[in-house]
Amino acid sequence: MLTITMNTFKEKVRSKALYITSITGFILMLLITTGNGLSINEQKVLLFEDRVPVAMSVMQFLGSLLAIMISLQTIPNEFERKTTHLILSRGVKPWQYMFSLTTGNIFTSLVFTLSIYSSLIVFCLVLGKGNLLLHTLASILVLSINTMLLSGIVSVLSIRVPGFINGIVGLILYFLGVFHSLLETVSNVLEGAKGTLLQTCLWLIPNFSEVQRQASNILLSRTVDIVPVLVQLLFLYIVLGLTFLPVRKEV
Repeated sequence: MLTITMNTFKEKVRSKALYITSITGFILMLLITTGNGLSINEQKVLLFEDRVPVAMSVMQFLGSLLAIMISLQTIPNEFERKTTHLILSRGVKPWQYMFSLTTGNIFTSLVFTLSIYSSLIVFCLVLGKGNLLLHTLASILVLSINTMLLSGIVSVLSIRVPGFINGIVGLILYFLGVFHSLLETVSNVLEGAKGTLLQTCLWLIPNFSEVQRQASNILLSRTVDIVPVLVQLLFLYIVLGLTFLPVRKEV
């Protein structure tokens, strides 16, 4: 199983997308963390410490897009190339194969995302902001849970859902998760069946926004609520458990 996971990772790395992603992240970090062009609500943001949360939000969005793109086609491509028949004929069980491919996607998405964040770590060191380094690293690790979960969901859906639809679902899920807290507020305002239905749906949607908030709290040395992070890890555990379900008949 570990061999399949690592082969999935190696295949993605050979595409050289990792290097392109790292360069893109570096350029974005350069634009955000230096110069005087960054403004929020028409207010200039000059301090590096104040720019880091903005930079991490941008990196999180880019990392989520990468996770979706990485996870969309890995499993479908295995079906199309008939690799599944070769692997399963060697005694590997279908759930083991799907689990390994999914974890391969998750690991690859994590590495790609960390490659983007690495530029932020470099800037902390170059600009003499070593005091931010540990907080930044811890914040990045917490944010990476969102990326891993999104990759896992898209991977599992790719077993049964066409790529184009799966990509749209992944994007919708990401934005619903980012605006989860806002949607919760709306559901509390709505009355009757609409409010109940929205609250029920929100139970099934990962709360990316709350995890991002805890990552921000770490960055700003505020009190951290560990519960949203544990809930997100539980979501990831459930998603990985779905790979044990029977796969489509082509296998």
